[in-house]
Amino acid sequence: MKIPTFALVAPLILIGCGQQGAAGNDAEALERAAEQSTPEAANVLLNAADQGANVQDAMQAAGNVQAAADRPQAAPPAQGAKPHAAGDPVPPPKIPAGGNEAHGNGH
Repeated sequence: MKIPTFALVAPLILIGCGQQGAAGNDAEALERAAEQSTPEAANVLLNAADQGANVQDAMQAAGNVQAAADRPQAAPPAQGAKPHAAGDPVPPPKIPAGGNEAHGNGH
């Protein structure tokens, strides 16, 4: 029984296409991930897609960038209430929201 030449060549063609398709699939996966990421992480993912980088490494790098961007910033120092002192009016005067800056306290 003779096997047609095409039957022998077809798997080789498909293997070659599969290798190029895998790189294209990786780039598409990174681009889809970039669409769902913060701008900082998206830049990392899109650059990795353009350079044909390893998907897992690119995702790790993007996650690191996104985690750094998501860290909470230091809170401003808290300002407590002024204790009542002798001679202060009772009840204390009403101050609009925003504190003394809204009054233009003469400074």
